[in-house]
Amino acid sequence: MLRFIALTVIAYFIFRWLDRFFGGGRPSSPTTSSPKKKSSTFSKNVGEYVDYEEVKDDEK
Repeated sequence: MLRFIALTVIAYFIFRWLDRFFGGGRPSSPTTSSPKKKSSTFSKNVGEYVDYEEVKDDEK
């Protein structure tokens, strides 16, 4: 069992090495671009306007 695990780990590292060796076109660490923030249409000091409607209750 230990022999199987050791061979599996060795095969995994060999595969990773070959993948890096032959796949040289792509970078080894992925680069992430941060999404651009959308500028707000109102100041941060002012809250959003909320329009409320009054609803009449029918009391019988």
